Amino acid sequence: MRLALPSFSKSIFYACSTLLLVALGLWIQGGQVLFNWIEVSEMIPFQKVVDTQAGQDLHSTVYFIRQNFQIQAATLEPTPEIIGFVLATIGLFTLLFSILPAWQTMLGAALWFGIVAFSLSDASIPALSQIISGQVFSLSLLALTGLSVLSSGSIPSLLLSWSQGSDVASSKKNRLILGLVWGVNLLITFGNQRFDLGIRTAIPPFFWWLLATGTYVYQNKENKTLLGISILALSALLPLLWHANTPGLQALESWNLINQVVMGLLFPLFIFRNFDSLLAKNLPIHKVIHKAALLPLHLIQIGVLILSVGAVFAFNSGAYHQGMAAKENYAGDVSGFFGDSQMAEIHYKNATLHSRLNPKSNQSLAALAQQAGDTEAFAYYVAASQSIHKDPSLSIALANVFAAENHPFDALFTLQKSDQADPRVASQLALQYERLAIPDSAAYFYEKAYELAPENPLYKANKLYSDVVYRKRKPDFDPSEDLAIQANLLAAGIPTAPMNPTFIPKADLRDLVYLYNGLFFWKEKAPIYDLTSWQRSLGDMFPELELLKSWQVYHHAKPLLALNQLNVSIAADTTQGSGMIGILAFWKYGTAFPVKTPVITRQNALSMLEKYPFQVSVLQQALPLVSPKKGYDAALSALQWNEQNPAFYPIYVQQALKMGEISYADEAMEKLRKLNPTLYQATQVSYLAEKQHALEKTKF
Repeated sequence: MRLALPSFSKSIFYACSTLLLVALGLWIQGGQVLFNWIEVSEMIPFQKVVDTQAGQDLHSTVYFIRQNFQIQAATLEPTPEIIGFVLATIGLFTLLFSILPAWQTMLGAALWFGIVAFSLSDASIPALSQIISGQVFSLSLLALTGLSVLSSGSIPSLLLSWSQGSDVASSKKNRLILGLVWGVNLLITFGNQRFDLGIRTAIPPFFWWLLATGTYVYQNKENKTLLGISILALSALLPLLWHANTPGLQALESWNLINQVVMGLLFPLFIFRNFDSLLAKNLPIHKVIHKAALLPLHLIQIGVLILSVGAVFAFNSGAYHQGMAAKENYAGDVSGFFGDSQMAEIHYKNATLHSRLNPKSNQSLAALAQQAGDTEAFAYYVAASQSIHKDPSLSIALANVFAAENHPFDALFTLQKSDQADPRVASQLALQYERLAIPDSAAYFYEKAYELAPENPLYKANKLYSDVVYRKRKPDFDPSEDLAIQANLLAAGIPTAPMNPTFIPKADLRDLVYLYNGLFFWKEKAPIYDLTSWQRSLGDMFPELELLKSWQVYHHAKPLLALNQLNVSIAADTTQGSGMIGILAFWKYGTAFPVKTPVITRQNALSMLEKYPFQVSVLQQALPLVSPKKGYDAALSALQWNEQNPAFYPIYVQQALKMGEISYADEAMEKLRKLNPTLYQATQVSYLAEKQHALEKTKF
């Protein structure tokens, strides 16, 4: 039985074409990065006047948001390996079904699987999966090697068809022009790739492979055997390109260019040996190339294979070692998917034996070291991966390690050697200069990062912070909705859009600092938020919510409640005690300072006591209009917060006697006698009369 369904053959051809397009897209995109950029926010305290009452200024802390970057190892996606394995299986069976009966193919597959399973009977399912996937990937790499040899003649044969003219002269002219253009460009690319000529206009090596393979697949779209080889080979490209397995790509490009250069030398010999007489008659020989009798094309391809292998070893076996490194990197990735970090590390280290400085292996080892918390190994592998190609993310990762290990100048030099045209690098340079206490340079690089990416809110927020703290500039209003920008504007004293009553902060410092600065700036104009509820989930991350609870209550006309809350917070020492003590003293002073109050009536007496708890005139007028219990509580609170002010003692004594608390009243009068004898004598007569009245009440 042979695979003879035309529709299936077309499906394989379309699958190959799709894979080539996907390969082009992944090559352009660059594949998945091994390290992610993580934006990190920090709170930078800044002292300023946040309130003024009764001629006194309250100096307190507001916060700027300073943002920088940390580099974190990304989680590899197993998707390309899974898809590649499925496609490799399809390609392998397509190839086998096209040359063997179905029963032999299935028997061979079952026998192979049985041998592997039996020889590894003690192995776990993950270990067995790693071995099988590795063997299938090895077959794909072999098919890719063979496909490069087979497709090496596809471009010359295509050019031969394009050069066919109406007469012999025009055909010769076309062949000469196309041959020279093709040959010169191929040699320039080969020279760039092999000898580093530095010619920027050269066609990328991957394009040569893509063009040759695409042409070859199209030319053999009805040949099921060759389509099976093609899809088996192309399945290896998904994990290679997706996970930026650079040794594999370099091996493919190097091997393919050697194949095409060798074929470029042998193909004219093949044509003239077989079709010289047909060329003289201007016949379309491109249609009968595969029928060459004297020197068949497959012999030329065997010659290409032999000469290319010789060239590889002549060039110190570079392509071979890179291919082996790619295979080990693939095995390391698969081990990582199964959570076997130890085996993954072994495979990646084996890859470095074949290609010591390849970025894929070193970055993967760095990622494993970071996950294991091995800072020294992480720095070593990051530095090794930077030897060939400077990656801004890894420069920042290495600089962060130096900074954390108290090597600030090493961190600075690492960043200076990176791409300073990248705003992320400029931002990190600013941070490093800031750590070295060089504010002018820090401000310069914060501004440079902003100029490189003015639409990015991160750099804009950092520039606001730098302008205020280092350049002493007052920034302009900015309508941006980014909360870091809004928080920094508020810290600088610039009015922003009013705070939204529906605002709910996330577990993000930008949200929380915006909330903090917003409440400090807007005061009584800010909405009332459910800070107590937010504190339960965000209190550990942002303990300043404890202060904000009191701040919000105070500026919404409940100063006594705010003072009590703040006093409890200071006693519990939940946050910055010294700053809170200063705020407590300021609030007490502002609440007790004489102010003009509205007319007090029975309807507003309670609210007036709540809003003006330390105003003697308010207490004297409002206490008779409320219940004795509420009056006693208000007088007691006023006295407790103003024990050194004699004016509050007679007020408290009067309310205590109303409640029958004679002993408390006597104690208060005794303290008044010591504190202010004159006032004590002035109130003695009324006190004794009220006390007698209270005693008469107790008789009943």
